[in-house]
Amino acid sequence: MDFDISVRKTPALDSKSLADKNGFMNIRQSINRNALDNNYFRKNSAPAPVQSPVQPAVQSPVRYAVPVQMPLQQQQPVRKKSRNLPSGNVFLQKGQKVTVENTEKIKIAVGWDILDGRCELDASAFMLGKNGKVSGDEWFIFYGQNVSPDNSVCYFSNCTPDDAVIDIDLRKISPDIEKIVISVTIYEAYEKGLDFSMTENVYSRIISDDNNELFRFRLDECYSNVTSMVLGELYRYKGMWKFNAVGAGVSRDLAGFCAMYGVNIL
Repeated sequence: MDFDISVRKTPALDSKSLADKNGFMNIRQSINRNALDNNYFRKNSAPAPVQSPVQPAVQSPVRYAVPVQMPLQQQQPVRKKSRNLPSGNVFLQKGQKVTVENTEKIKIAVGWDILDGRCELDASAFMLGKNGKVSGDEWFIFYGQNVSPDNSVCYFSNCTPDDAVIDIDLRKISPDIEKIVISVTIYEAYEKGLDFSMTENVYSRIISDDNNELFRFRLDECYSNVTSMVLGELYRYKGMWKFNAVGAGVSRDLAGFCAMYGVNIL
């Protein structure tokens, strides 16, 4: 299944095209994101061999033990966002399921703090059918493909006070969609040796159409073996919409994580 973003007729996504937050290939063209600077310690070079004075007899060469220092990446400064969040009334526990009632539109706001400045996080939404997969790559909603085909889901980044907001009109969601997975991933986590232990205060907030916070879910612990995280799931249940505070992750790169839901990134 090819990843068709621009008017659903562009070639399949490649992993390099994920580098442009100004448009995920700007939807129509691939633009490389400026890579984060990584500092490395230099390897110690071996000292020049010491030669003994000329001797009548052949002597064995002197051997030197040279310590080898592997290149390391320096941790960058902590980046914490100054937020003015409401106090919140209902805090969900991991695995808790709640019904979304008395509202036709909701916002799922997502935020995080960075302990290592090399980390760059992105939120996204997978709109899944009954088989737990997207019916097409256009049902993967993120910073570069920010509106779903049925116009029910819109993505906004660099929000205040949150880092990303996903607007959802429950009335417009296609009847073929059974679940919307809200996820957070680390850009180039595998390539740069990054993981969620380098983050903290990862959360999601469910907000009603009158701008009242209904629920909030915050991860109590971020793990070093996780590079892609599912924060929560909005799903149909007996004619209603419910939210599941998942808070579980996997150790996969972005392509592998997307493949779990049927999105093809080459």
